[in-house]
Amino acid sequence: MQVRQTVTYSSLDSKSLHDWIVKAIAKAQITGSPILFSYSQNWECHNPLLLLASKADAQQPTFYWEQPNEDLVLAAAGSVAEISVPNDDSSDRFACAKKFIKGHLANAVTAHSHDCTGSASATSIHIFGAFSFYRNGSNDNNNGKDWLEISPPHDYQPVIEFPTLLFFIPRWMVRHDSQQSQQVCTLTLNHYIQPWDNADEVRGCIEAVRSHLLESTHYEAPTVHEVSKIVEVQGQQIWTEIVERALTLIHQGHFEKVVLARAIDVLADRNFDPFQVLHVLRCEYPECISFLLDCGVGKTFLGATPEVVLQFQAQRDHLWLRSDAVAGSIGRGKSVQEDQILGDRLLNSEKDMREHQIVIRSICDRLQSMGAVLDPQVTTSLLKLSNVQHLHTPITAQINDPNWLIALDILQQLHPTAAVGGEPRDRAVCFMQQWEACDRGWYAAPIGWLNGKGEGTFAVGIRAGYIQGDRARIFAGAGIVANSQVENEQSETTIKFAALLKALGAI
Repeated sequence: MQVRQTVTYSSLDSKSLHDWIVKAIAKAQITGSPILFSYSQNWECHNPLLLLASKADAQQPTFYWEQPNEDLVLAAAGSVAEISVPNDDSSDRFACAKKFIKGHLANAVTAHSHDCTGSASATSIHIFGAFSFYRNGSNDNNNGKDWLEISPPHDYQPVIEFPTLLFFIPRWMVRHDSQQSQQVCTLTLNHYIQPWDNADEVRGCIEAVRSHLLESTHYEAPTVHEVSKIVEVQGQQIWTEIVERALTLIHQGHFEKVVLARAIDVLADRNFDPFQVLHVLRCEYPECISFLLDCGVGKTFLGATPEVVLQFQAQRDHLWLRSDAVAGSIGRGKSVQEDQILGDRLLNSEKDMREHQIVIRSICDRLQSMGAVLDPQVTTSLLKLSNVQHLHTPITAQINDPNWLIALDILQQLHPTAAVGGEPRDRAVCFMQQWEACDRGWYAAPIGWLNGKGEGTFAVGIRAGYIQGDRARIFAGAGIVANSQVENEQSETTIKFAALLKALGAI
């Protein structure tokens, strides 16, 4: 497959750029330290994913985000600053993230061309990244060991796939969003300026990146692959046996709910193309947030998720918050009538409603524990995706704190919600970490973005998996509660696997 994209771009305001660089160098000299410089201008790009696929450097971090209900697309690559906390590091990763953000935004200089129509949000400095599901690779939840009175298989050692934290500030970013009913596309170029830098040389570096993006976009996807093998990742016990063990503990009163994930490895005769896989996902699931994050080391995490763990926006002296309660699932019907019957069955399912209420309660309790004031809840409704429908309740709140970085404290408190973890959380998570067949990595964990204006969104990394060369590992989970049926839960995960399997060309 060959795709070309030829567009016209706004000219670079060289004088404006030069003047701002001079100011940034002066600030760096006054502070005696490097200064993050960010410059934005109007841009025209009809296909940000194609631009990213053709211009991203395989050795640098890459990020893509498409959120249809917000009419927002973000595509970014390269890195002027990043933080990666390895899994064997016991540091507080959320505190590390806050320190990283503060350190790089504190003295940053943001500028834009005279004719730039992008909003203050669009032209602010954006930071992208993800947290892993668990705090680190070892079991750091001691709450479960005494009461479980069981031990995981001795010969099983989880394989850690991703750092516990990865945040980066891109070298370039394209943001496509809607402002006052008009589509606006903004290009932002970032550069670190040293006190001894020469303004003309800095401008030359920035213009070189822009010129690279300006070149006609030509992207040639690899030859279509054939899937050679599909195998379920298993430990000493098969997944259904682990579900039965969890049900026994639930009936004994150890926890109300636990979410257990399955993993499948998909092998092909040649390398997968992550951008092509994501393109299929975004077309098949237009209601979902499509995302992609590449560490720059040959591993790409991608998916299409229906669930936001935290969206926030600074508003004067307070912070607006939103978190989605998504739990309870059923398939889609082959006809409108059958689909309605299935939807009604889900809305009237005692088991699924109980599971959903556990998630609502856990989110509300954790928001209130942080001092947030909840808005009146809307009615639970059906969230209909291409292959599955869920119970969905959006929860909104406000917290009176002028420091928007408290959003990361709130994110830390929310993750994992009962939709992907369990309740009580510590006991459920301990069981999951001991018995699931492989480490989750970034699966079901927060992935997203934030900017210097105190805005951001972190989604739950579900309906997701990672790609490395000719191999892909995909995940699907099911919430286990008191009256769960093992066969039904396995069928639910099979339905959820279908999204990635189809995108990978496996079905």
